[in-house]
Amino acid sequence: MKCIFCDEENEANSIEHIVPESFGNKKYVMKKGEVCDICNGRFSKFEDKALTESIFVMERARLAIITKKGKNAKGKVRKLTIEGDENFRKKYINVNGLNKENMVEFNPATKIGYLVVPSFDKSEVATSKLLLKIGLESFYHSQKTLFKKYDFKDLKDFLTVKDNNPYPFLTTDFEIQKFCSVPRFNDKYELKQKHCELKFVEIDENTLLFKFKFGAIAMTINLLNRNLTWIEENLNLDKKSMLYPEHFRNKISKSVSDILTRHIV
Repeated sequence: MKCIFCDEENEANSIEHIVPESFGNKKYVMKKGEVCDICNGRFSKFEDKALTESIFVMERARLAIITKKGKNAKGKVRKLTIEGDENFRKKYINVNGLNKENMVEFNPATKIGYLVVPSFDKSEVATSKLLLKIGLESFYHSQKTLFKKYDFKDLKDFLTVKDNNPYPFLTTDFEIQKFCSVPRFNDKYELKQKHCELKFVEIDENTLLFKFKFGAIAMTINLLNRNLTWIEENLNLDKKSMLYPEHFRNKISKSVSDILTRHIV
């Protein structure tokens, strides 16, 4: 069988979880050989970084997700160390390293305030790779017609380290057009129970948007190329969207860049 990423014939010893197990997924998987062991091993490196050094760790802790090793979620985002409850109680989170910048509008009397957690800790590229990996695998597994329709060479080259230029993505739940579910029937239901949604929309021949949502965290990426046109349109319509990696903000139009700057400030 050929690996869908490197196109090499292989006899893989392990299955590939389309959505990582550390998001709670146990059943939405690829067959052995559809992703080779070399690619599987390569992916585990950026998966771990995206899962433990981004806002995903906060959401995994909040939702009391059990890791594939049967433990509570743990990670670090900049100076904040985050850990889910040892007894897997939802909404119980241990956070160390808090300072005045992390606690907004804190009332000493009521001990209530808003916790500000950075979205990434030099993990933007790892997160974009995770989105692309989940996207391609889910299309292969659940949307074969679309998988065959499009050329995913740029994506494959990026994930197999033939091309190291990062992919831009947005942290947004906004839909510029109506998105549809990638998984179907029971797969869709099972993932929904794990707080996961995988959705897509075809904009044009160069833009196939894939949105991965876990709990309250949603991110959208174009699976076909690094074009910024869809991003500018999205940012103009949704002021809450944020563009990552940050260096892409220098490549968008000044009017859209000003929107981002005002939002950051």
